[in-house]
Amino acid sequence: MGIGRRDLNYALIPLGHSYGLGNLTVPLLAQGVPLVCGTAPLPHAIAADFARWKPTVFPGVPAMWRALAASDLTLDSLRLGISAGAPLPPEVARNFTARFGRRLHSFYGSSETGGISYDRTGEATLAGGVGRALRGVKLTGLSGARLRVSSAAVLTHGNRRWIGQLGAWLMLDRVTRDAHGGVRLLGRRGKTVKIAGRRVNLAEVADRLRRLPGVSEAWAGASAGNDPMLGAVVATGLTATELRAELLADTAAWRVPKRLIVVAALPLTTRGKTDTRAMQAMIFPSADAGDSETRGFDLDVE
Repeated sequence: MGIGRRDLNYALIPLGHSYGLGNLTVPLLAQGVPLVCGTAPLPHAIAADFARWKPTVFPGVPAMWRALAASDLTLDSLRLGISAGAPLPPEVARNFTARFGRRLHSFYGSSETGGISYDRTGEATLAGGVGRALRGVKLTGLSGARLRVSSAAVLTHGNRRWIGQLGAWLMLDRVTRDAHGGVRLLGRRGKTVKIAGRRVNLAEVADRLRRLPGVSEAWAGASAGNDPMLGAVVATGLTATELRAELLADTAAWRVPKRLIVVAALPLTTRGKTDTRAMQAMIFPSADAGDSETRGFDLDVE
């Protein structure tokens, strides 16, 4: 990543999280890269910290970059913006670049593997990718769009998977890789549910929605019970009716979500990860909640 002692790391992510350990704590202890702790994960607080301390490197999460890209603030001292913890929607990366004149750089890793890939130029991030494998990391594509990661950093205690003398880990994420080794995340490996007697992979439903023009992100889920219903939350400017019409052009009706909720952006947890519980509640509110959970959203139910 090219981070050195002349840089000042901006610490806003938790130092005890694997992302914070790798990008803030270890550089401080092993290489003497100084850091300054941020005031709060709010755009104006971040801008005030930058004006006062002049940090040059900012490891952030998508929720932070989205808020900053939509602001009228400045980050004049920023040299390197890193995004990890959750997939960064490409339109957020493009909006940030247009607003601040600097590209964001996606970083992909996990607690079990350490760092996996990094977008060194920021070009892949603009298209929704997470860059190529880090030095010393071996990536192997498996069936079902699965990815096996092997490196000296992979968890080995109690792990039965090995490649030579290095530990190996099978990721839950589904990915694609281009001819140059670039990695693009398709979402977590989704569970398969039976809808009207037919098996439906929720990850495949969400991926199909993401590929529709005008859709930035999507999440699919199913209701509980013996007769589950398929639903989805979609970040787009289209209406639910328009989404359904696009899907029905080439998708079997039983694979099209019965409940479609359109939002400006998927809800996120405080750590910047997709809030699946919130979206499950949006799609399938409890009986005693009535329609209060979906008020203000474009809800389309057949």
